Amino acid sequence: MSAEVYECDECGVCCKSFPIFASQADGEREPRVAVEGRRLPMQMVDARWTYRLYPLPFLEACPFAGADRRCTIYATRPGVCREMPAGGWQCQDARRRHGLPPLLPVGGEKSV
Repeated sequence: MSAEVYECDECGVCCKSFPIFASQADGEREPRVAVEGRRLPMQMVDARWTYRLYPLPFLEACPFAGADRRCTIYATRPGVCREMPAGGWQCQDARRRHGLPPLLPVGGEKSV
C-alpha cells in the first residue's frame, strides 16, 4: 500500500499559522535567519532553537514569505519548515483555520 503524495499549492498559510523557530545551524546555513529573526533569550536557547522567525512584532507571516506567498529562502529554509510536509496534519489544520479546502493528494478528486 503506497502513501498518498501531496503537492504544495503555495497557499502560504503554514508561514503564518504556527510559531516558526530556527536553530543555530539554520542561521549558519542561511545567514538572513540571524539577521531577520529574533535571537531567543539565553535561557530559552537549546540545541534545537536559537531564533524565532514568527510571530514577531509588525509581521503577519514569516519574514521570508514573499508577496507571492512563496518562501524567499526555500533552498536554505529552516529545519522546522522542511519537517512540515504538504498535506500533513499541520498543513491541513492551517488550511482549515484560514478557510481553505483540504489539500488533496496528487491525482485526487474533490468530492461532490
